[in-house]
Amino acid sequence: MKPPAPGPALLLVNPTSGRGRGRRLWEQTAAALHAAGYTPTVHLTENLTEATQRARTAAPGSLIAALGGDGFLGATAAGAKESGAVLLPLAGGRGNDTIRRIGLGLDPVRTVRGLSQLVVRDMDLGLVNGRPYLGVANVGFDALANDYGNRVRINLGPFVYLYGGLRAFAEWRNVTFTLEVDGVRSSVPGWFVAVGNVGQYGAGLRICPQATVDDGLLDIVTLGRAGIMGVVLTFLRSYRGTHLRQENVSFTRGRVITIDASKPLDIFADGENIGRLPATITILPAALKVLVPKNSPVFT
Repeated sequence: MKPPAPGPALLLVNPTSGRGRGRRLWEQTAAALHAAGYTPTVHLTENLTEATQRARTAAPGSLIAALGGDGFLGATAAGAKESGAVLLPLAGGRGNDTIRRIGLGLDPVRTVRGLSQLVVRDMDLGLVNGRPYLGVANVGFDALANDYGNRVRINLGPFVYLYGGLRAFAEWRNVTFTLEVDGVRSSVPGWFVAVGNVGQYGAGLRICPQATVDDGLLDIVTLGRAGIMGVVLTFLRSYRGTHLRQENVSFTRGRVITIDASKPLDIFADGENIGRLPATITILPAALKVLVPKNSPVFT
């Protein structure tokens, strides 16, 4: 399916993501939309809730361009799901993992200029306790690292996640997760549980490397008992998606996943803190219309 016909469009911008990347690039992005025949209404949003609300009011089938990080894209997708608008994800964050994995470029202006080469596809959405997400929902050591990374006040770029991981190493103690996938219950003593839709986070970690977004399923990856070196190897191998071969890494797929733990832990989705466990994660098949390259690797 071709992109929406030129006409009114919505450009939603997170001005604080990527250390102000969205604020720096929104005018050039808006100009590129004009050049492509669209008439964008620009909103520099104050928070994720506003992004969802703005996207919810868009006309069905119209274009929403979202310039921000992974959490911002997830929030915009939540509104686009309800309005039936077509989402164009644009890289405005630090990690931009959803955009990388979908196969879109990291230059939002160039992406808009090549809009006519993109196609509209139906994409699944994950839900954590009813809240939509695009990429990965995760809990455990990696979530703690994510939390530390989010608190960094200096510009470390992608290395912010390395910093967060080093801090988390110093504090983490093995936890037993209680996991239920489509009614099958198990206990997982270890380091983390990741539930992937797009399946990438942490500035390039393909934690769920086989994930596709049009199969109606979520990919679940867990890391069980391991020493520090085992954890390090898991994350290093996840850049290439080869960590699933490890004996202490488990992989399955499902539609309804519940997670709890032996100590209080927060669950994250698209890099945002959703709240404390327990959590129920579900899938909404073909819930979102999104513009992607014809050969996007996350579609079957």
